[in-house]
Amino acid sequence: MALVMATQAALVYQVQFKTSVSYAAGIAGAVMLFIFEGSFTIGFQATVWVYPSEILPLRLRHKGSSISTATNWICNFIIVQITPPAISDIGWRTYIIFAVLNATWVPIIYIFFPESKGRELEDFDRFFAGEEDVSITERIVPDLANGFDDLEKRRTAVRGCSEQKPF
Repeated sequence: MALVMATQAALVYQVQFKTSVSYAAGIAGAVMLFIFEGSFTIGFQATVWVYPSEILPLRLRHKGSSISTATNWICNFIIVQITPPAISDIGWRTYIIFAVLNATWVPIIYIFFPESKGRELEDFDRFFAGEEDVSITERIVPDLANGFDDLEKRRTAVRGCSEQKPF
């Protein structure tokens, strides 16, 4: 996404200074804008709605989803209000700011947002409480294909003991 925004900055620069390729740059800029919006909507936008309900414990899930949704709407409102004056005041550099902000989010998400794929909701309760290793689910999920459809059987198989203990 940062690359798309950086390309957008170069294209808007061409249009703003009416270079010889400004007409083609304008068309390409419009295409890049649609590519960005489509990629963002498909790839990341739904995260705001889904991720909090996956990682938060049941007692906080509704509050976390509410805060996440409100933050999303407030940030979208701020972007909508800031962008037109920014484009009129600093022009193509606005897209450089957006590119830097998009690139900044990549390491933040990688470092601070735990992966939820293949994990059960209860794993995150234990993960954030510091009780037990979340990777236990990574060993359970492949067993689903081997016929462990009963939760207690899976727990016993993963722990390797005859005693049935909760995770």
